[in-house]
Amino acid sequence: MDVIQALKTATSRVAERYFWLSVAGQGAPVKRERVYCYELYHQLRCLLPAGGALTLSAEPDKRGHPDFQGRQPNPDLIFHEPGTHRSNQAVIEVECRPDRRHLRKDFETFRLLKDKGYREFVLLLFGVLGVPWQRLAQVAEEVGLPLEEVAVLLHQAPGQEATRESGGTVPNPCEAPGYKGQKTPLTKNSSRQRQYRSLG
Repeated sequence: MDVIQALKTATSRVAERYFWLSVAGQGAPVKRERVYCYELYHQLRCLLPAGGALTLSAEPDKRGHPDFQGRQPNPDLIFHEPGTHRSNQAVIEVECRPDRRHLRKDFETFRLLKDKGYREFVLLLFGVLGVPWQRLAQVAEEVGLPLEEVAVLLHQAPGQEATRESGGTVPNPCEAPGYKGQKTPLTKNSSRQRQYRSLG
């Protein structure tokens, strides 16, 4: 199956209430990675053919897995055939906080699962305006995974389809545009920026 196209279609169907989560007692909504991931999982499942050879699994915890000694990854989404390493196809990591610490965790997950036969690696950034290519390159080098092996998708806002990005188009990440379609990037001292903080 075409994992990239499936993700593009699924992201276009993620409704605003799952992209931005309203919080009781708080005026502005926030990003929550897990809420977004669960809706993305649902939309992907709706797209998959019944009886397909591969299974889509969400957050398969590798703790206690006999084939993972030392660090045991917990990927956001994987396409695989459970019970064997023969048909490990794709690993998807979803990120709305593309700082160095979170990106390193994502790339370490990719590298560990590459050793188990996974062939496709997708980093899906949502709720940000651009891709931090320089940071990605540094993290990829530190982890020992060539950046060109990772497909980067950018989902900027609900109602849009994620786009596949190529290296160097946007050098630095920004916070997402303000809720309800604000186009101006948020400034460091903006009270709105504090309202739109990312919560994983």
